[in-house]
Amino acid sequence: MSSKLFFLLGAIGIAACSQDTGAMREGAGSAHAQSPTTHSEALPVFVRKNVRSDRELEALAQGRLVIDGNGCLRVGGENGAFVIWHHDSRIERTSDGRIKITDGYSGNTAYVGDEIAMGGGGDNRVPPASGARAETPTNVTEPIPEACASGEIWWAGHLMTEAERQQRLTR
Repeated sequence: MSSKLFFLLGAIGIAACSQDTGAMREGAGSAHAQSPTTHSEALPVFVRKNVRSDRELEALAQGRLVIDGNGCLRVGGENGAFVIWHHDSRIERTSDGRIKITDGYSGNTAYVGDEIAMGGGGDNRVPPASGARAETPTNVTEPIPEACASGEIWWAGHLMTEAERQQRLTR
């Protein structure tokens, strides 16, 4: 009797583990997936300006906030702009496993996977005509990994609330 119970509990445990890893594998490569359910995984690359400033750039970036395949936070999809956040911004993993960004300029929050809109300004990363390599910004809290510095860089300004973002869509 006890060997049947042991076998049954073992089978249930294996089935449960198979379902969990399948769900994690499903979302692992998708830019639109929620963050993995394991809380021990590292947070994505989070770079901030190294100087506090009340000056705000007024261009507009809109799109989904994603983590690309290199662990870089981007707005506008896998090939979107790498975001350099306001000096006082914070990143954290919530108790349900999602990754939350709190904008240090406005105090507004967004989660990876959200459609967002934010002020700021872009820095085109196209190399100069001389063929020299485009310079990577140095006025940041930590060096920008080469994988994140490719493509456009977005210097974040005011992160809009969902209501503000929706209002812009109806204009």
